[in-house]
Amino acid sequence: MAIKTTTIKRLYAKSSNQCAFPKCTAPIIVDGIVVGEICHIRARRKNGPRYDPELSASDRDGYDNLLLLCKTCHKLIDSDPGRYPPEALNGIKQQHEEGGIVEITPQLAKDAQLLLDKFEKKPSASARARGSSVALAIGGDVNAPINVNNKTEKKAVVSKYPKNAIGSDANMAGYVEYLFELGLDYWKGVPNMPPGRLGKKIKTKFRLKKRTRLHIPVERFQELVDFIIAEILMPSPVGKRHLREGTKVCRSFSEWRYGPM
Repeated sequence: MAIKTTTIKRLYAKSSNQCAFPKCTAPIIVDGIVVGEICHIRARRKNGPRYDPELSASDRDGYDNLLLLCKTCHKLIDSDPGRYPPEALNGIKQQHEEGGIVEITPQLAKDAQLLLDKFEKKPSASARARGSSVALAIGGDVNAPINVNNKTEKKAVVSKYPKNAIGSDANMAGYVEYLFELGLDYWKGVPNMPPGRLGKKIKTKFRLKKRTRLHIPVERFQELVDFIIAEILMPSPVGKRHLREGTKVCRSFSEWRYGPM
């Protein structure tokens, strides 16, 4: 089964162009570019997160089984389906869509189609052996074949972080490093708080031993962020000044990713 256009229009309208995950304000579409993703509450395919064999194919792609999430939150819930079961995601969906609009404007319909097109788009490829090389045609729209020597072997790039670690997610890792670098800057010049001590505070809190902060599981991302802000940024001389003046101690995750909304 395929997701119906009318389903995506309704889903996008009710989303208010915002990730459904609580407290996440990341947009789904920015200036005509799709940056969010369609998430299945119960997996579309067997062995996927929260797969329900009793759910029909049409229901899997139905409105009640779909959520719009940013890439980070999508990965977060799919990496820990035990923490985010269907019941929890149904509650998130219901709460998020309560304030959504119901009128399908022409612009909204256009954006919804962009979202659906990205989800359904599947790259195609063809190959043809030719002597010691292989001629490849990607997407069926290249002007000439690409010759690849089949004797050359390349090792796949393996991340040094576990699949479920913050370090395996570029957005999460980047934001954590942004906060930590901010902490180093905020404590700069304070004799009793060298960079090594700041890092040790995180290692002690999360019992990392020889691992780094980027080895922390993605489900503890918000916990790590809250700790850095509360225990490193706010107590610093610069952080205290921000609090006295009523200004922001740091940018939020969504502001760091997309700039001020």
